[in-house]
Amino acid sequence: MSQTSPYKEAYERERQARLLAEKLLDEKTRRLYENCATLEQTLKTLEDTQGQLIQAEKLVSLGQLAAGVAHEINNPVGFSLSNLSTLTDYVQSLLSLDALVLDNLPALADHPLSKHYQQLRQEQDIDFIRGDISPLLAETTDGLRRVSDIVANLRRVSHSGELEKEQQDIHQLIEESIKVVWNELKYCLEVKRDFARLPKVTCHGSEIHQVLINMFLNAAHACEGGGRLLIKTSLTQIKHRAYIAIDICDNGKGMSKATSKKIFDPFFTTKAVGKGTGLGLSIAFAIIEKHQGKITVNSDEGKGTTFTIYLPVEPPNANTPGTASTPTATKG
Repeated sequence: MSQTSPYKEAYERERQARLLAEKLLDEKTRRLYENCATLEQTLKTLEDTQGQLIQAEKLVSLGQLAAGVAHEINNPVGFSLSNLSTLTDYVQSLLSLDALVLDNLPALADHPLSKHYQQLRQEQDIDFIRGDISPLLAETTDGLRRVSDIVANLRRVSHSGELEKEQQDIHQLIEESIKVVWNELKYCLEVKRDFARLPKVTCHGSEIHQVLINMFLNAAHACEGGGRLLIKTSLTQIKHRAYIAIDICDNGKGMSKATSKKIFDPFFTTKAVGKGTGLGLSIAFAIIEKHQGKITVNSDEGKGTTFTIYLPVEPPNANTPGTASTPTATKG
């Protein structure tokens, strides 16, 4: 029986050891690569989250500033309206006095006071003042009330103290959001409404304001040369659960399919440098997801875009298993 050469045995042991080492090295290299890829993805997620948190903090600070400014404006507007109401009463008293004097002037025709009073009325054009002063006071009162309404809407939209969700009228939230950005919309959009009868929805009103304002401003930017904005509401069922649907449709420049797929990604924007952060729709998407809802977008280049927001009428019961099934959010 022939014996194996000790050189062959040593060679075979060395070969097996080398193969094992190569296998271990390949395995370690693969794990290192996977860990690096995971770390890169985690870093990207952290950067995106940090950007959203910074933007959210800016929005909170801006909301607090707006609420403070609105409060400071509200005080002088309040006492101006009060003083104007008193002034209107005073003017009516003076007009009544003038009317009384005019009615009794014929009885004082020979009195010097009669001639002097009529001469003074003519010099001061009192007849014109009598006809103009009531509409003038009414228009001023209406203007101050409009300022008061704008301030009230601004305070409601910028309110950041909501800790609990509350029952909200979605149509009221829409109207308040439109009023806040009306100065941006009125020059480029014809706004139409098609509202259905809806139940109240449980949500954070200020956060839904933020979503709606962002949507309306995007529509305005898409229709810079003039266009139409249709806001339509309806009640629908998704997976045996009632949702309020808000369609925000514009006939602006629209988006390509590739852009539609990225529109909710953090920092993605189609606006020029310095015109936007690319976080508005990303934050809106996160807010609606937090409310157990979803946003869909359908767009055709050159024809327009429709964003649809779905909000559950009632929040899911956290204590009941299987009730928190959020519908899949669609990005295109």
